[in-house]
Amino acid sequence: MNVLVYTGPGTARGPVDNTLLTLKSLLSANYDVIPVDADTLLKEPWQDTAACLVIPGGRDLPYVEHLEPQGTSVVNDYVRGGGRFLGICAGAYFACRRVEFEVGREGYEVVGKRDLGFWPGTGKGSIANGFVYGSEQGAKAVDVRVDTKVLPGWAGPEDLHLYVNGGPWFALDSDVKADDQPNILAWYTNSLESMTPKPAIVECAIEKGRAILSGPHIEYRIDTSKHSDPDVQRILEPLSASESLRVQLVRKLLEKLGLKLNEEQHVGLVVEDILRPKLSLMHLCSDEGGQRSIHKLLDGLCEGKVGDAVEVEDSVNVLRFQRSNVGDEAVVDDLASMTLADHDDATPDVKPTVNIIIHSPPSLPSPQQVPTFDLAYYFSVLARAREDKHERAASGGFGSSILYGEVVGSTQTLLERNLKLASKLPNGFVCVATHQIAGRGRGRNSWISQTGCLMFSFALEHSDARSVIFVQYLVGLAIVEAVRSRPGCEDLPVHLKWPNDIYARTGEGPEGLKKIGGILVSSHFSGGAFRMVIGCGLNVTNPHPTVSLDDVIRAHARRLSKTIAPIRREEVLGRFMVCFEDMYKEFVDAGRIESRFAYAFEPFLERYYSAWLHSNQLVTLGSLGHALGRITGIDKSGLLRAVVMEGEDGVTVGQECLLQPDGNSFDMMRGLITRKL
Repeated sequence: MNVLVYTGPGTARGPVDNTLLTLKSLLSANYDVIPVDADTLLKEPWQDTAACLVIPGGRDLPYVEHLEPQGTSVVNDYVRGGGRFLGICAGAYFACRRVEFEVGREGYEVVGKRDLGFWPGTGKGSIANGFVYGSEQGAKAVDVRVDTKVLPGWAGPEDLHLYVNGGPWFALDSDVKADDQPNILAWYTNSLESMTPKPAIVECAIEKGRAILSGPHIEYRIDTSKHSDPDVQRILEPLSASESLRVQLVRKLLEKLGLKLNEEQHVGLVVEDILRPKLSLMHLCSDEGGQRSIHKLLDGLCEGKVGDAVEVEDSVNVLRFQRSNVGDEAVVDDLASMTLADHDDATPDVKPTVNIIIHSPPSLPSPQQVPTFDLAYYFSVLARAREDKHERAASGGFGSSILYGEVVGSTQTLLERNLKLASKLPNGFVCVATHQIAGRGRGRNSWISQTGCLMFSFALEHSDARSVIFVQYLVGLAIVEAVRSRPGCEDLPVHLKWPNDIYARTGEGPEGLKKIGGILVSSHFSGGAFRMVIGCGLNVTNPHPTVSLDDVIRAHARRLSKTIAPIRREEVLGRFMVCFEDMYKEFVDAGRIESRFAYAFEPFLERYYSAWLHSNQLVTLGSLGHALGRITGIDKSGLLRAVVMEGEDGVTVGQECLLQPDGNSFDMMRGLITRKL
């Protein structure tokens, strides 16, 4: 699940950076905290995997310009359907029914209605005099009092200082009934020009959802060493004195929104990791059959110069290869130190160095070097899965060569955008990470993998242009069949959501479907073939915040009154690589001109339909006047087939259509674009 932070037009660098840092420090064990822009909210499928949407400080008017009315309609539907919203400063103004900002002040006055209207009244400001756009000149450390009756468990003083720079207070409209009045969570007290207390932070129930709006910048983390601006220096002392209370307040507010927090003792470590992420070195390993592919890869990259160490400058990274002798821990320790130093010294003008240790089979890195991924177990699963397919264990096939790192930037970027490396990769070469700090997902979605998630990318060269669209479908089917190939998991309720998501059924109806994985395919055409990097993410063992594959297996075992062994990431990867390779060979054969099949994916259709969620599903056909249609399958071009069931005048009942997603919803059956056959 994701916590989305809006970073589109109108947002300011300081509020965005502090919002991302604060939320990651408090939520990163359970959520991916992801920046998103206006196009994402308007066009990308984000709602189903969003635990909360956050709109931080900046300027309210550009929010209106870029998000009203379509974006605010999407956000409104999301919150009213059970979503969570956090608005801070300008984000709080934007979520009020009406805005009154600097009324009567030339060049500053903003007055008008707003579409969201979560606060049934007016956001009025600035709460403190002297606000200046793009400056800290009007910044204040304001006194705020927490209402402990609505924030139970509060520890310490009720009064704290919070940073304000143009923020609002909240005036309730007179027509709001007593039963519908929002909660006031904190108040501005009387430190500002002898004013009477005014609402500073409010909580609004919005049908099934919830919104919290804050006038003060609750997200601002105070680090006295980072601020040289004299306008900030003058307010640092009171803010610094309240820092622990500020963190406690944000924790309480996030709990109010139903979010699961990091352990309190880990927050400082998480902040350090965010500010100074420590990339680990990577390990290039293979089984006996994959050794030849590794030698060919290195010879091509390094022009036969691989000795003890060699560097290759690539498009995005400098790749530094180092051979590891069995038992030579000093080499590994030295290279690990170099990795941290290289990352700390990196600048926008310097390509980051990726340090890679080469292991010759049967040598593998020790458990101390890779504590969270058992490479020996992975290779043993790979060998057993091949034996089950009646293939030689040392075949050198898909998954036989693997590049692994505990903490990396992005497996997808590493394989795809380093063009020298990409041009030399053998089919089935796989890159795996336990944690990614700059992962990539479909559209503008991002993967920043949580503990227990299997995140990997692998290389594939595919020459048939007619069938390339079906590769993503084949990958999804291979994931499902690989998981179902485990003993006792043959009927596991894991399914495909077209075009490229993995879902588990945990209950009845739409609410019982939970996303546990996704697929991203990147490709470019070169040398007569599509060079593809296929990224996959699957939640294998992390139970938060929704469900993991292991949760689904344990629930399945209880229903069957059976004992099924817990699943591990290494097992899923090994089974998948063998399953996909076997299917891909059949796929290529089926696509040949002399094949008995009409197109490459035809022999997989029945298996695909048995795994997907859409057989006979009713859909709204947006391009046919919102006529009602029924899904009948996939056509030879990879689009959905549907037949019109009923519609307005001019729409022929029974006519067939081809459908493609409009890229604007996780409910992919909403707003489909229609092509007539």
